[in-house]
Amino acid sequence: MHTDDPSLVTEFQTILRGAHRIVIVTHVNPDGDAVGSALGTWNWLRSRDLECVVLLPNAAASNLQWMPGAEHMVTYSSRYDQLINEADLILVLDLNALQRLGELGAQIAQSTATLVNIDHHTYPQEFAHLALIDTEACSTCSLVAEIILAIDGDNAITQEVATCLYTGIMTDTGSFRFFRTTAEVFRLAALLISKGADPVQTYEEVINQSSFGRTRLLGIGLASMEIHADGQLCTMSVRRRDLLETGCNVDDVEGFVHHTLSIAGVRAGILFVEVDGEIKCSFRSKGDTGVRDLAAKFGGGGHVHAAGARIRQKSFEEAVPMVTAAAIEMFKGLTPHAQDNGR
Repeated sequence: MHTDDPSLVTEFQTILRGAHRIVIVTHVNPDGDAVGSALGTWNWLRSRDLECVVLLPNAAASNLQWMPGAEHMVTYSSRYDQLINEADLILVLDLNALQRLGELGAQIAQSTATLVNIDHHTYPQEFAHLALIDTEACSTCSLVAEIILAIDGDNAITQEVATCLYTGIMTDTGSFRFFRTTAEVFRLAALLISKGADPVQTYEEVINQSSFGRTRLLGIGLASMEIHADGQLCTMSVRRRDLLETGCNVDDVEGFVHHTLSIAGVRAGILFVEVDGEIKCSFRSKGDTGVRDLAAKFGGGGHVHAAGARIRQKSFEEAVPMVTAAAIEMFKGLTPHAQDNGR
């Protein structure tokens, strides 16, 4: 199902007309697209005088807390179960499976509310009454923008809405450098800027707000990098002790994995982060090299060039060689010619 199907947008519009208590949710460890789409939707619905709340599975990173309406977001605990039970509409944004909501997802699965899923991830599960999905879209924020424009026109894109949606588009396109950065994306970004989004402020707030500790942590991560598969694979590791030493948490490693792709000849990179009870694996790639299937081998998923997985019941010393070996194996089927075409 795609957002360019007018009947789907019309159906969503009909659902909105009958909604009185709306809950907006997004995935665990929400990134810029997750928070941007949630707050962009929240600001839009509030301008329509609809009662709504953004409910996160866990708190957003500090560099995403500056967006309009962020102070009104709440983090899930059992005290909000009644809020979910009383909702007549739940908007599930930027995720393709309720499991990505953790405990919150289990609670939503029991809800009698209408569920609407707006997302751009591949392999979506069928859990919603209405799915507005485009796996070719650069971001969920771009889909939300299209929906708002289709329903209410560009006058509904206030400065608050524009700021949130631009943030998600910027972050999910890697500051407009990933492969789904199309002419249409730039036209949408231009519209959002004309409506009040500030590209300079957005970049400064999201990218240039690292603490001294996070910068030190990045140095540790860079020093840990190793090259495999004849220079085609780069791995980076952050241990739990590194987080403690620098006073950081797992949110502070956001974006570190992209440094693995900055080395000439590298086609894929993996960031391993040791947190309590699990090893978080972030996979990135470029060209004709995909990492979604690699992540799936370890119970994860995501996009072709950006995916993730979490490994439990194995130590860091066990998990890293296991995943690295699988990644090296992935390259055995690639010829130099195919790799060159991916540049």
